[in-house]
Amino acid sequence: MDFLDPKKQRQHTIQLAVGYVLISIAITIATIILLVMAYGFGRGKDGEVVQRGIVFISSTPSGAAIRLSNSKDNLATTNTRELLLEGTYTLNLTRSGYRPWSRQITVVGGSIAHYDYPFLFPATLKTSAVKTFAGAPPLATQSPSQRWLLVQHPEDTPTFDVFDRDNPKSTSTTITLPNTLVTPGTNQSWEVMEWASDNDHVLLKHLYDGKSEFIMLDRGDPSKSLNLNQTLNLSPTKLSLRDKKYDQYYVYDATDQTLKTVSLDKPMPDAYLEHIIDYQSYGSDTMLYASSASSGKSKVAIDLLQSGKTYNLREVTAGTTYLLNLTRYSHAWYVAVGASSESKVYVYKNPVTQLNSKLGVLVPIAILKTVQPTYLAFSDNARFITSENGSVFSVYDAENDESYTYDTKAPLDAPQAHATWMDGHRLTYVSGGKLLVFDYDHKNVQSLMAASPDYTPFFSSNYKFVDTFALPDPAGQTVLTTTSLRTPADQ
Repeated sequence: MDFLDPKKQRQHTIQLAVGYVLISIAITIATIILLVMAYGFGRGKDGEVVQRGIVFISSTPSGAAIRLSNSKDNLATTNTRELLLEGTYTLNLTRSGYRPWSRQITVVGGSIAHYDYPFLFPATLKTSAVKTFAGAPPLATQSPSQRWLLVQHPEDTPTFDVFDRDNPKSTSTTITLPNTLVTPGTNQSWEVMEWASDNDHVLLKHLYDGKSEFIMLDRGDPSKSLNLNQTLNLSPTKLSLRDKKYDQYYVYDATDQTLKTVSLDKPMPDAYLEHIIDYQSYGSDTMLYASSASSGKSKVAIDLLQSGKTYNLREVTAGTTYLLNLTRYSHAWYVAVGASSESKVYVYKNPVTQLNSKLGVLVPIAILKTVQPTYLAFSDNARFITSENGSVFSVYDAENDESYTYDTKAPLDAPQAHATWMDGHRLTYVSGGKLLVFDYDHKNVQSLMAASPDYTPFFSSNYKFVDTFALPDPAGQTVLTTTSLRTPADQ
């Protein structure tokens, strides 16, 4: 039998070995080819070796035509994926009825890039009235979900209109705070402190005759609203939410520079931090703060308290304005600290990890240089942070590790103190009586509808429209308006 024949058995073994070798060679070649293709290598029209990169291009609204300089290829419409030769291009997006969007992009061979944020504004804006008020509303604020718009009546300070902007055709509801909740005064004003994460509660500061009190307004059930000064038997300089919970608070007293914690369930304050000048919290166990307990009177310590342990980040020159902010982006901590007196903002990535490393040295990943900055804020998606003074901006991009500094040359109309983030990639403010919107690096500047600088714009959660207040008419009436950010065909 064949399997007992030594010669045939040896021949069979050789054939198997050769087969395995050939299969291994084939697999190796296929792997190399796949790797080469994965890194974008290929042959050009003239036979030369070229390298390509993958570029994802999306837009709002979708279906915009894609055009690239230096490319003769007819590309698809957004949203799509393109395999492009490495190099620098001008990316142009156009769609009927909308203003064009354009920027220069660099394609790196073997890399993947995403341009999924372009926003195309209608060429012709359609604005209509939502409601007319007898005077200028003292306060207007939007919930974090962008669904609820709260507008205070000018003629009755404890009364508010609530608009459901997820259902723009619905009528507004009116809510009134209990009379016993708000202390009457001759000179009164209101400030929005912050919304709770439940989108039902908003913390307000009521100023009256040189005094102040904090009101927790319950949008869903106004009868459950609270005067926190009365409920907690406190008169704090500042009150802020802990972990964005409506029933948990940080209580700050500027006189003795103490920060305490308190909750509705536990109204007796607990000591938290001392020597506090300013602070910014994140979650329930992370606090970034400026402390007077520094090495000298001319300096202020910037410390980070995380998980019960305190880390000194740096010292800054003592002044009146300290810039503090922190967030998480792509599973990393980003902390930004600075002072107007130094005209610098230091941005750190994972500072606790750096300080706990063997070297124990904290090095900023970026220094934003803005002369006497007055405002510091992360974008809605936490990818960007901007340091600002008027029309001058410094922006850091955490995803690409790039910084931008520019002057828009468009002054902010008074009384605006700073711009605001429209979303994760665009900034906006009122200049010359119109709403301006521009990309994080000041590309694609758009001048939109007329708007009052007394109020921020209120974009809907799907960004299909934006609400603004028009400037008061000669009779003193103020109109809340809505402007569609889609053409009629895309409604």
